Amino acid sequence: TLERVLDIVHKEQPWGVVVSVGGQVPNGLALALSNNGVRVLGTSAQQIDRAENRKTFSAVLDKLGIAQPAWVEAANMHDIEAFVHRVGFPVLVRPSYVLSGSAMAVAFNQTDLEHYIETAIQ
Repeated sequence: TLERVLDIVHKEQPWGVVVSVGGQVPNGLALALSNNGVRVLGTSAQQIDRAENRKTFSAVLDKLGIAQPAWVEAANMHDIEAFVHRVGFPVLVRPSYVLSGSAMAVAFNQTDLEHYIETAIQ
């Protein structure tokens, strides 16, 4: 947790921390660590956040004129199904604020979609 990492940083007084290894947990903590005065080594916490945050990343692509696939931030099954109806299968199902990982999946049909959504919820 952020609190435990801050406790360790307070005790050890490191020159900086590396968040680019260790999976999704350190990526998720990067911005909060930086906001708490911890020096993040390597890719800055702000750039990690830019890549992880769907809306921010999409806005960067739009500003640069880079094409991107249709996407939606959906909070319920109705929104997901409306999106799938508009774009069709396959769709990439991915929880918010992740770059990769086991929680991502490609749904090729409605059964896949329902299974992956249920898995993401759990």
